[in-house]
Amino acid sequence: MTQGLSVMEKPLSLSSTSRRHLHPRKIIIASFFGVTVSSLLLFIIFWCTNLFQNTILSSLVVKNGSPMLEWFIRPPIRAVYKIRIFNYTNVIDYQRGRAKKLKVQETGPYIYRETLTRVNYTFNSDGSISFKEKRSYQWEGGSPDDEIVTVPNVPLLASMATMRDTPFLAQLAFTGVLSTLQSNTFLSLPVNGLLWGYDDKIFELAKPFISLHNNIPFDKFGLLAFKNGISPDVITMKSGINDLSEYSMIQSINGKEHRKIWNDKKCDKIYGTQGYTFPLKMFQGPNKTLEVYSGEMCRTLRLRNVGTGSSFGIPSLTFKPAEDIFNYSSGNNRCYCPESTPGAESSRICPPNGLFNSSACLFNMPFLSSFPHFYSGDKILQNNVDGLNPQAELHESHVELHSRLGVLIGGASRIQLNIEARRAVGVPFHGGLDDGQILPLLWIELTIDDIPEPLLSSLKHGYYTVAAVETGIQWGSIIAFILSICGLMHVWRKQKKESASRTINLSNSPQDSAKPHDESELASVKISS
Repeated sequence: MTQGLSVMEKPLSLSSTSRRHLHPRKIIIASFFGVTVSSLLLFIIFWCTNLFQNTILSSLVVKNGSPMLEWFIRPPIRAVYKIRIFNYTNVIDYQRGRAKKLKVQETGPYIYRETLTRVNYTFNSDGSISFKEKRSYQWEGGSPDDEIVTVPNVPLLASMATMRDTPFLAQLAFTGVLSTLQSNTFLSLPVNGLLWGYDDKIFELAKPFISLHNNIPFDKFGLLAFKNGISPDVITMKSGINDLSEYSMIQSINGKEHRKIWNDKKCDKIYGTQGYTFPLKMFQGPNKTLEVYSGEMCRTLRLRNVGTGSSFGIPSLTFKPAEDIFNYSSGNNRCYCPESTPGAESSRICPPNGLFNSSACLFNMPFLSSFPHFYSGDKILQNNVDGLNPQAELHESHVELHSRLGVLIGGASRIQLNIEARRAVGVPFHGGLDDGQILPLLWIELTIDDIPEPLLSSLKHGYYTVAAVETGIQWGSIIAFILSICGLMHVWRKQKKESASRTINLSNSPQDSAKPHDESELASVKISS
C-alpha cells in the first residue's frame, strides 16, 4: 500500500514544478504589457494633445500667491520708446507760395524707457482680474530739452475741425478769438514740450468744452501727455485660471464688452490681448494669428505668422501686421470708417489706404494713424510731403513671440501719428493748407532691448528644458512601444515553440508514456495478492 502511494506522488511533483517555471514568464509578459500601455498613453498625450503644453502654460496664470502675480503687477521688461519727430523746414516759403509742397526732416530719436505698474487690481469671482495701468517715462537719449522743432499747431487744427460743423456765426466768433491769441498754423516748440506738455491758450479755452464729452487726464497739451500717469480705464482680463484657452484675453473695459464708437457690433467688440502674452490657440496651429486690442485706436489689430526667428538666444515665432490692416478696399475694415451721417451705413467715409482714422478714440481730435513715412500706404500720401522715404527694414513692424509660452520677447512696433487739416468756411487760419491734407507729426518705435536675468533664465528654461523633456518623452514613448511589442512577440513565439516541442515529444514517446501505467498495474496486482 505504501509503495503504491509513493508511486502516485510522482505526477503531482511534476505539475508543481511546471507552475513554478511559469511564474517568471508571466511577470515578463505583464511587464512588457505595462510598458506597451504606458508608452501608448504617453504617445497619445505628447503627440496628439496639448495636455503637456497646457500644464506648462498653467504656470503663467495670474492668481493670489502665484509667482506670476508680482511680474504682472510690475512687469520686469521695460519697453523702450524711440520717438522721431517730423520737423517742417519750409513753412514760410510754403505759406508765401514759393514752395508747392511742405518739406519735413526727421529728427531724433528721442529715447524714453517706460515703467508700467498695474494698480488697484482685484480678483473677481469668475477668475478674471480687474486693474488700472500707471505709466511713467524716463529719458535715456537725445536732446529733447535743447532741440526746437517746427510742427503743425495741433490745438488750432483740432479746433478748426470741430468748428467746421458749427453755425457760421459761431465760426466768426471763433475767428475773433484766434485773432486775439495771434494763433499760427505752425509752431516752433522744444521737443520735450511737444511730447509731454506745453502751455497753449487754445487748449486752455477748449478744455472745459472737451471735458463735457471726454475725460482729459492732463493739464498741458502734449502729443504723448495722455500716456503719462494713471489711465482712467478699468481693464478686466481673463487670468486663465478657469480656461487656459482664454488666458490674457481682455474681457471688458470699464465693465463693457463693446465700445460705442464705430456704430458696428463687430468693430465695436473688445477682443484680443494687451499684446504682452497670448493664449495657446493664437500661436499654435496652421493659421497662427495674434489679436491685440489697441486702446489708443479702439480696435483689434491682427498679426500673421510669417516664419521663425530668435530673440535673446531664444527661438521665436515672427509675426507681422496683416496686409489689409489699414486697407479698406476689401471691405473688411470698412466698419472702422466714421459715418458722416450717424446711423447711415452708406455714409461711411474711409481715408486713403494706409491710414486709420483714430479721432473718435483720441478726444475727437483729427488724428490718423499709419506706418512710418506712410509705408505700404497710398502713394498720394507720400507725394503730398517732401522728405519721406518709406523702407521696409526701417518702418515695418514685427514681433517675436516665445514659441512655447506665448510671451512677447522682441521685435519692433512702429506707428506714426498724423493730423488732418479740416478747413472751416468762417475760419481763415488755415495757413495755406488744403482741406483734408494729411500732415505727419511723429512716429514711435517700441522695442525691447533688455530682459532681466532671472526672467531671461526662466524664459530659456521654458523653451530648451521643456523642449528636451517633450522631445525625450515623445521619441522615448515610440521606442518603448516598439521594443515592448517586440518583447511580447518574442515571448509569444518562444512559448509557442516550447508548446509545439512538448506536443511532438509526447506524440513520439507512446511506450514511455505507457510504462508507468504498466508498472502501476503490477504494483496493484502485488498489493491485492
